[in-house]
Amino acid sequence: AMRCPTLSEIDVLASEKRQRFMLHVRTTSVLPAHHLVRIARSPYSPQMRSAALRNLVCQAPIEVTLGRPYPEKRRLVRAHYGV
Repeated sequence: AMRCPTLSEIDVLASEKRQRFMLHVRTTSVLPAHHLVRIARSPYSPQMRSAALRNLVCQAPIEVTLGRPYPEKRRLVRAHYGV
């Protein structure tokens, strides 16, 4: 079974804040859409909510995203899920 790396295991040239964000993206990537919506609407940290939204945009069906560029997809997904 795959496990998510800890901050000390991420071998990238990035700030600690960016590494933490990437870790949040990685850990939320396995969650279904309804959990991601709940996280994006909740009082979690802004980084956690952004990571959930990023994965929600990536998982959204083409009927929602319409094949648009990422910034527009994000707006369409937010409107669709009410986030």
